[in-house]
Amino acid sequence: MSKRRTRRRTRVAVATAFAAAALLTSVLPVHPAGAAGSDDAIERKAVLKANDFPAGWEKQARRAPTASDLDVCAGIQAVNDDLVDASARSPEFVRPDTDNVRATNSVVVLKSAKAARGYLVPYREPDAVRCLETLTEASLTDAGYSAVGVYVVPHAVVPPGADEAAGFTIEITITAPATATRPAQTAVIHKDVLVVRVGRALAQFGFLSPTKALPEQGELVDAVVGRLQDALG
Repeated sequence: MSKRRTRRRTRVAVATAFAAAALLTSVLPVHPAGAAGSDDAIERKAVLKANDFPAGWEKQARRAPTASDLDVCAGIQAVNDDLVDASARSPEFVRPDTDNVRATNSVVVLKSAKAARGYLVPYREPDAVRCLETLTEASLTDAGYSAVGVYVVPHAVVPPGADEAAGFTIEITITAPATATRPAQTAVIHKDVLVVRVGRALAQFGFLSPTKALPEQGELVDAVVGRLQDALG
């Protein structure tokens, strides 16, 4: 399996999932009047950083989300650019010694807790699951993988210190076609997408790892949630 291509394609669903959170609040100002500077500082301070990770992790440039023309994702895509521009986005953190391991995070501080709650509503709609399933499968199929299977399970597990959350556990099975130098290869990839609300802030996380949840992800979520609690009271 191509390490580079798998990483590029699996990023699409994570980025789109964060865009889904903006569906009901795209007409609201992101920051309160006169507070944009301080909110930007909160976002930059809270977002995942290299020192949140144990030894062995490295950071690399994070590409912008890829646009989708799928009908089931139309509402999500309409506000994707606004959400990306408004948020502080971490680099892409990877383990160079292990294929298909990644962590990303984005943080946005909104006008009010009410606005932040509205961002979570689309994650609880059936279209969110269908969008993730369809987009992930289409992306990997277009990349040349076969026997793509995508199974998405929504959940609402709230991390300690957060006010509410919405997320998805995604199991992906893909087969890379045979080449002149190797036979076909099948891999299982585990992905977690999580959006948590802390007061009037939202933090989105994307974690990718082989076969099961990333061991570090609980501590990484706690680090961001804790910084948002400290900043927002």
